[in-house]
Amino acid sequence: MSEAVITNVRLGAAHDGDAELVVTLMFENGGVSEVRLDHFAANHLMEACAVTHPEALLGQDWRRVRDALEASSNRFTLAAISKQG
Repeated sequence: MSEAVITNVRLGAAHDGDAELVVTLMFENGGVSEVRLDHFAANHLMEACAVTHPEALLGQDWRRVRDALEASSNRFTLAAISKQG
């Protein structure tokens, strides 16, 4: 798998009008992907990278973005489990 780093960050709007952090990943082979992070995932990413401004995310490893998306997704799973028990 190609290594990738964050090369750009910007604010975007989700379909419901909430703000999202749009992160651009650039891969070693020159490929580029945009990943949209909801508020929860964006906060997780910034905390994991120990930064206070989105611009400070530049150069961070793509795995941090993956982990932030996983944390955001897991919060729904954990909430569903809590409701069952």
